[in-house]
Amino acid sequence: MKKNHKIFFFLILVLAIIFRFWNLASLPSGLNWDEISHGYNAYSLLKTGKDQWGQSWPIFNFRAYGDYPTTANLYFTIPSVALLGLNAFSIRLPAAIFGLLFVIFNYLLAKTIFKNEKLALFNMLLAALSPWTLFPSRGVFQSNLAQFFFIAGLYYFYKSLLKPQNAYFSAIFFGISLYSYHNTRIALPILLTYFAIYYWKRLKNKTHLKALLIFLFFAIPNLINLFSPESQARNRWVGIINPNSINLINEERRLFSGPPFLNRALNNKVLYFSSQLFRNYLDLFNPLPLFFQGSQNYQFNPPGTGLLFLILLPLFYFGLFKLRQFFIPLLIALLPAALTVGDFPSIRATIALPFYFLAISYGSSLIKKNKYFYLVIVIFILEFTVYWTKYLKYNQDYSQNWQYGYGQMVTKLKSYYPNYKNIFITKKYGEAHEFILFYWPWDPQKYQNDPSLDWDFHADWYWVNSFDKFKFINDWEIASLEIPPDSLLISSPQNHPLTNAKLIDSVNFLNGQQAFEFISYE
Repeated sequence: MKKNHKIFFFLILVLAIIFRFWNLASLPSGLNWDEISHGYNAYSLLKTGKDQWGQSWPIFNFRAYGDYPTTANLYFTIPSVALLGLNAFSIRLPAAIFGLLFVIFNYLLAKTIFKNEKLALFNMLLAALSPWTLFPSRGVFQSNLAQFFFIAGLYYFYKSLLKPQNAYFSAIFFGISLYSYHNTRIALPILLTYFAIYYWKRLKNKTHLKALLIFLFFAIPNLINLFSPESQARNRWVGIINPNSINLINEERRLFSGPPFLNRALNNKVLYFSSQLFRNYLDLFNPLPLFFQGSQNYQFNPPGTGLLFLILLPLFYFGLFKLRQFFIPLLIALLPAALTVGDFPSIRATIALPFYFLAISYGSSLIKKNKYFYLVIVIFILEFTVYWTKYLKYNQDYSQNWQYGYGQMVTKLKSYYPNYKNIFITKKYGEAHEFILFYWPWDPQKYQNDPSLDWDFHADWYWVNSFDKFKFINDWEIASLEIPPDSLLISSPQNHPLTNAKLIDSVNFLNGQQAFEFISYE
């Protein structure tokens, strides 16, 4: 590596570190319920050897709220919680570290494929500062872990085409990725089958065969588990064929006025699935969400900001057209995202990011004059500056999207706790019990053996109704609730029974809107 290349490498690395670790505990402004769940279950395993539901060291999935996330992220959280305690920084630290490693491996992968230092550094810059990678690196997303192990496996796979010994590392990284996120469980076996066919002549050796056996050691139990009710839990609602889509098909059949055979031919699961899958794939190449507006779920990106910067738009499409050898791998990596419904699946598509970035970097190689190439980088940096300014304002204006206020509410609740016999808390902002467990933090052994713990399972979700002296109430039921004396109600604003009610405290979102009211009934 030339001296100026080393300087650029370390400069990009420093930028990646700064923008992943600076104010990590408070940007995003709050911890969302998935972050809280990962954190508290890691804490529970650390303290008791069981998750909050009493399961000892889950292998493939842990229950969480009934969505059964994969376990790797949970276990990688335990060391930082053990060292730093249960707090926002400790549970986000692994995500930031794996996000940083992802940046480095984007450089290594591009250098291996292109044999060009300039393109490798540009690829690294894309991974370091693009919203699609930076935003998730600052929160607890399973995708951070999956995309790191995926790109590490990918890098060592391409290295193994020249030095087969690297296949062992590839097998291990790919194997761990299967336990990191549901999308790798689907995409990776298909991708490796494609690679085996495409690179067959270079893979016919004992070393790659041994590496395959290592990968199968990880993969076979995981693939069997893929068909378990736990692994299928989330897909029942986010998959293309779900209760809502079945109802839609049935309604279309009911309203169809043509011949019965044509009705069956036009309104069925196979045709619906195929057409929706095709539309989803088109959307994953749509410039509107990619470069202009991103996801409409503001827990995944600030409003009106693209996942990639606008200056990269022509580079991506030109590069994708020219670098056709990666088009099929890109489609395979996007398959798990394409199999789901809802808003643009930016998080589910993150394992495909190495191929997006390779296409953009290759597109930049089509710029023949250095001055234009450097102009692209300057505009990229300017767009990032605008994005970071929006990101800081987003955390102020949209703190409720990150369930800001729960930490402040629990801090105040701890001081009121000894003074009341009953404490009623609204469910309006979601999973209030989990935030109490985390921010207190509540003794996991005490929680697991609490005789007052009451929960039920409905709508594919585990709902905690009470534990200790806490009772969790649907927000729309609070106004008509009969609250006994010696009780504290924590409710959404201006939503409480008026008789004997006394407002004693409140918590606001960062934009000044009120989040919680503390109402005393004496």
